[in-house]
Amino acid sequence: MPFAFCLLPEKSYLCRVKKATPSTDPIVLHGNCLFVSDAHFRTPPDAASEERELRLVRLLKDRGADLRHLFLLGDIFDYWFEYRDVVPKGYVTLFTCLKELNAQGVQIHYFTGNHDMWVEDYFTQTFGAIIYREARLMEINGHRCFVGHGDGLGGKQRKYMLIKRILNSKFNWRLYSMLHPRQSFAIARYCSQSSRESHDESVFVFKGEAEYQVQFARELLQTTDVELFILAHRHIPTRYELSPGHLFFNTGDWLENFSYITFDPKDQEPVLHNDSSSDNNHSPHLEEMTSR
Repeated sequence: MPFAFCLLPEKSYLCRVKKATPSTDPIVLHGNCLFVSDAHFRTPPDAASEERELRLVRLLKDRGADLRHLFLLGDIFDYWFEYRDVVPKGYVTLFTCLKELNAQGVQIHYFTGNHDMWVEDYFTQTFGAIIYREARLMEINGHRCFVGHGDGLGGKQRKYMLIKRILNSKFNWRLYSMLHPRQSFAIARYCSQSSRESHDESVFVFKGEAEYQVQFARELLQTTDVELFILAHRHIPTRYELSPGHLFFNTGDWLENFSYITFDPKDQEPVLHNDSSSDNNHSPHLEEMTSR
């Protein structure tokens, strides 16, 4: 891959949340919230991707009337790269929906993931989205939350974090942009497919205290009072009690589980859902994880 040319990358666009020491005051938000992640919409979209897109749009339209904050917690696209005058084609239905939500006053919060880390200003200029390149402390409906995609958090992931830093180097970003879109997209599709084929089913089993994200949450709780952790990346819809008054959530994905989280002001805690628009859409993980 072309990124390998930068052995000593300059400062990354993405601040890695490696240490459990958030440096900013919480962002205060109030209102009905919806969190969704890991849709991995293909570039260009295939039939299965388009069907997942339509299902997500149906969900957003159903929830849109009362929605105030939409959180896209990363890897919404299997690959995203913005050139100065070119963005990936497709996603017309989704983008139309996001435009309508923005016009209704819904604030879109886009946390970049490891597949869509190259999001730049298209979503801000077109949909009024706020882009976050790191996980953040937030106060949502009066609850202190830690929100983000969640890749690279916890554990000893030095190899992964090095690769991520190289991919996210400003120098390599510019270098990659010199490729023709047809070439760069082909490289990305190959790498994504290779990564997907390298995983077996055991990767998508919740491991409790052995989960890196859970380890990170416990480390952060030693120095910072956080009531709710809302993360993504693992593709496992999860509600897990860390201790009384401290809960860990993972959105799961919109790829196989079709899971998402809502958090209304009237709720004492976020609610983990499984999309019910299809009779064939039972999440294999949802009930198991929420019963812990």
